[in-house]
Amino acid sequence: MSSVVVDILKELVFRNRDRRANPVLDGPMRPNSALEECPVLSTAITEPDDIAFALDGSAYVSAGRKVYRFDNADFSQPVVAAEFDGLATGVAAHPAGGVAVCVAGQGIALLGGPDEGSMLGIEGQGGLKCPTALVVGAQGDIYVCDGSRDNTPDRWAYDLMQKRRSGRVLRIDGASRQVEVIADGLGYPNGICIGLDGTSLIVSEAWTHNLLRLSLGPAGARQRPQAVQQNLPGYPARIAPFGAGYCLTMFALRTQLVDFVLTEDSYRRKMIERIDQAFWIAPALRSEGHYLEPVQGGGLKKHGSLKAWAPPRSYGLVIFLDDDFEPESSLHSRVGGNCHGVTGVASDGRSVFVTSKGNGKIVQASAGLTQ
Repeated sequence: MSSVVVDILKELVFRNRDRRANPVLDGPMRPNSALEECPVLSTAITEPDDIAFALDGSAYVSAGRKVYRFDNADFSQPVVAAEFDGLATGVAAHPAGGVAVCVAGQGIALLGGPDEGSMLGIEGQGGLKCPTALVVGAQGDIYVCDGSRDNTPDRWAYDLMQKRRSGRVLRIDGASRQVEVIADGLGYPNGICIGLDGTSLIVSEAWTHNLLRLSLGPAGARQRPQAVQQNLPGYPARIAPFGAGYCLTMFALRTQLVDFVLTEDSYRRKMIERIDQAFWIAPALRSEGHYLEPVQGGGLKKHGSLKAWAPPRSYGLVIFLDDDFEPESSLHSRVGGNCHGVTGVASDGRSVFVTSKGNGKIVQASAGLTQ
């Protein structure tokens, strides 16, 4: 049977399949254990989600419904800066001082600056159900990733398994506080930063494994995203400028098994209905080692040891990109490691700091540690 006929049959039988092959980790993204060797600055916070540095050098970290502040460079003695009724997710420095914080179901909270304690409620445009990340422009305009209009941030696995594509990017005018949608129909936008050119936004789209560019056009103009990097090996999270390029985090690695399950609609529906979420065939921020967790053949222990190349239940990955979004180096925490589920990233101008939500760590990362 010719390959053309086979391709036609695949299109008829597997209409929802992802046509892009799961990429191999090679070259600058060759697996290593460099993330395990990075200095761990704090383990005092449970499931740290995102991190940002204010203009005064203070570090703010979101976790659950709280935001913590570190006033010292050694990341000791975290102080609760604020607690909210909703989940605190993305954090970003504000040019007027302090930080802006995404609060699910409420809006954008301002901490540590002249508007300390104020909440920018988002009532229009369907509210802010699933904020994941934000960045604040030089003029005070706030750009927010609303990951999904169907699920809250803690139900991200549901959003993936339901194959939702309802994510948006919102712009909040710094003066009028007017909210507008500048991009929608996205597959869980999960990270955002202002491009090095200063005229665009860079957005990570988790479910499609892409990095997108949005032009900072005039107000009221809805943008058509342009893919600047496609078919990434994992599920991208936050991204931040660093040096002459960017630093991108990935909260989980793709596997052939999960990619296959995403093509099986009937199976996924039954899995969601009948199985506890902790035991789904889906990405995870960490592995609990429970005997009910799904395991591929390569993930079985042989002679009492787990192979480093085993298909990952969870993984830690930080990628350093150049100004053209091509990988230059990467830091890994492989199967069996203890720095998985990397979700947040920030730079103080000299170093990069990432949060391992899966293992409850704040880590100082360095591209020079790549092996």
